[in-house]
Amino acid sequence: MEKWLVIGGIWVVAIVCLVLFVRGASSTRNRAIAMARSRKERRQAQAQVEAKGTAAADHRS
Repeated sequence: MEKWLVIGGIWVVAIVCLVLFVRGASSTRNRAIAMARSRKERRQAQAQVEAKGTAAADHRS
């Protein structure tokens, strides 16, 4: 019986490690915050590019 507990424990540890590896071992909240930050930075950069484009077009007119 003890042998099966050890084998079962090894499988449980292996599955937990696999799950953590697959999902990047980061919590959902941290990933959501990181995605929101990168989205915000991307939008700001895009707005700056568009602002420069419209300013250049206004300057040429």
